[in-house]
Amino acid sequence: MNRYVQSLLYCGLLIVIGDGCLNAESPASAVCPTFPPVQTLVLLPIYNDAKASIPLVDADKQNVKMTAQVDDFLRYAEHALDAPGVTTKNLQAACAYKNLREWAKAGALNSEPKTYNLEGKVRRGQYAVGFDLLALKLKAAGFQLDSDVMQWLHTMNAENLQFWEHGSNRGNLRIWAAAAAALAAVLERDPKFVDFQNRVWLEAMAAIHEDGTIDAEMARGQRVLIYHMFSFSGTLVLRSAREALGYQETAAEHQRLKLLADFIGHTLCNPHEIEGRAQAVMEIPGNWGYRIPIGFGGDLMNQDWSRCGLLKSAPNDTRFGGDTRYSAEVLRHFTGK
Repeated sequence: MNRYVQSLLYCGLLIVIGDGCLNAESPASAVCPTFPPVQTLVLLPIYNDAKASIPLVDADKQNVKMTAQVDDFLRYAEHALDAPGVTTKNLQAACAYKNLREWAKAGALNSEPKTYNLEGKVRRGQYAVGFDLLALKLKAAGFQLDSDVMQWLHTMNAENLQFWEHGSNRGNLRIWAAAAAALAAVLERDPKFVDFQNRVWLEAMAAIHEDGTIDAEMARGQRVLIYHMFSFSGTLVLRSAREALGYQETAAEHQRLKLLADFIGHTLCNPHEIEGRAQAVMEIPGNWGYRIPIGFGGDLMNQDWSRCGLLKSAPNDTRFGGDTRYSAEVLRHFTGK
């Protein structure tokens, strides 16, 4: 049974509305899983060393438990929307939007700033990227995002921007905040989001040295390689969102990104070369480090990435929007719109 016929049956053989069986009285409501909104995130610090380089394993495990409800919802929604040819007639996609509207009405994750601690703010900012991409995938599938959803996303993105606008951090997390702002600008073209993402983009380009290193990430001890890769990933998402906004990457900007990508590739093959400068034995990234480059960075990665990296890793990244290949495709869909 194909998805279209299935959706009609679940809708009681009635007309499928534009939102995709969202009427609470329809039979579809009985088969939609419910993901209760999460109001806030108060998480444990994951580092306590001066370089923020040695992770606290127990704290990280506890944080995984505390974010499980958010991850479960995003995983379900992304699985539904990353399927080929999804439209509003798809049951799972309609269920994802139904839950998203409930999260929006409840003001989920927007209990800022009173109950948020630093780690919670950082994680919420990362989730903003995922929710923005989820919203864009819903729009690409034909869903009309209502005012509750748009206002909820606006609040989440605006509070994230405000936090990083005034913070002293000029490393990878600020770039991820700019990626969230750029994605938010694709959704609603707010001048504040457009301005912030552009300023951080220029900062990020200027921060890449001729050898491909970034000072803020070179200070991260054993995680120098991991955080260069994390910075690269955030910049790739930011770059694609900028293209959707109408920006054209210059030859000089492309060269800056190529320097960073080449440094990462070289270090994947020769991690010991950087250990003297880092004063630490390099930690090598696992599969998770490649998810975003696989979807967004194919034009930048040299043979070192294939030879020494894990480019056959699954490209699904729950926190950052699901299948990164489709996320990149969706952003291309919005170019010029």
